[in-house]
Amino acid sequence: MRLSPPLARLRSAVLIGGAALSLAVAGLAPPASAETASAETASAETASAETAPAAAVTAADPNAAVADDKAPPGSGHLLTNAAGAGGAGTSGTKGTGYLAPSTSPAVTGKPPAGQFTRTVIGTDSRVRVNPTTTYPTSAIVQIVRTAGTTTFGCTGWLYGASIIATAGHCVHPGGGADGGGGNGFYPRANYTIIPARNGGTNPFGTCTATQLLSVNGWTVSGNEGNDYGAIRLSCSAGNSTGTFGFWWQSASLNGTATTVSGYPCDKTFGEQWRHAGLSVTATQTQQVFYQNDTAACQSGSPVYQDRAAGSSFCTGQCVMAIHAYGLHGSSPHSTDNHGTRITEAVFNNLITWRG
Repeated sequence: MRLSPPLARLRSAVLIGGAALSLAVAGLAPPASAETASAETASAETASAETAPAAAVTAADPNAAVADDKAPPGSGHLLTNAAGAGGAGTSGTKGTGYLAPSTSPAVTGKPPAGQFTRTVIGTDSRVRVNPTTTYPTSAIVQIVRTAGTTTFGCTGWLYGASIIATAGHCVHPGGGADGGGGNGFYPRANYTIIPARNGGTNPFGTCTATQLLSVNGWTVSGNEGNDYGAIRLSCSAGNSTGTFGFWWQSASLNGTATTVSGYPCDKTFGEQWRHAGLSVTATQTQQVFYQNDTAACQSGSPVYQDRAAGSSFCTGQCVMAIHAYGLHGSSPHSTDNHGTRITEAVFNNLITWRG
């Protein structure tokens, strides 16, 4: 397949079915570029938000956590392996594998034209994951959000028994827009979380959302580099599915092996597809770039690596970034798929949200 030309900035929490396009994009302002956001983020990360009381974190701080219903857990706390280590991490778990199968109705249709930038780069090298019950693909979830008769899709990954990480635009429209739920988020009651969904089969059952989380840099400013969030769950699926580890490092990630797996909407809804065997092509302060093929509804997918025993910061299945965007703008945005880099600030928020 030929490389498609850059289109509009990706919003992978996309519309499925025949509802009006305006419902999917109402209030969505284009996110600021990662380069524009980097100076703001750099100054925030040098501040003492990690050690300041929660009341001292202001709306101007792009890393300040926000939630859909109540104050999120306290400000992020710094975790490092040793002084000057230049990174930190936490490893995942394989889980018990206990199954609680159920089924989901089939949903047909594709996103309307123009809703996302096509992000298959050259020949489509994704392969279907079947079965999905083997770790780590068991720890990848489909996020289904319904609004009336309209269905939206995203992807997430379990990093604790009852919490998933995902893209910020999967939980909030960003840029000060109002998603119709608490604190401008999308309505929590509209979410169904399906761990390791395999077509119409839900091998670990389904969960609902008990809290939606993101940061000011996304919800208020719509900065691409702050496009991440999390969903607390009504279940403890991670105990069965296993959980991903994740890490941050100050050094460049260029050349680090990458796998991206999630639930695209250009395939049968509910099927998990993966592209492995590539590596990071470019590293920026807040974003990571790669050539792994993706499509709409894979926003929130883990960009991960199987790290050998003895590796710094994290071993086993470890996430370095949260997939969020396809091709747009100028290079490397126009040549590579990309996601929100797990920086020190992102790492500390994810740890704090997990509790």
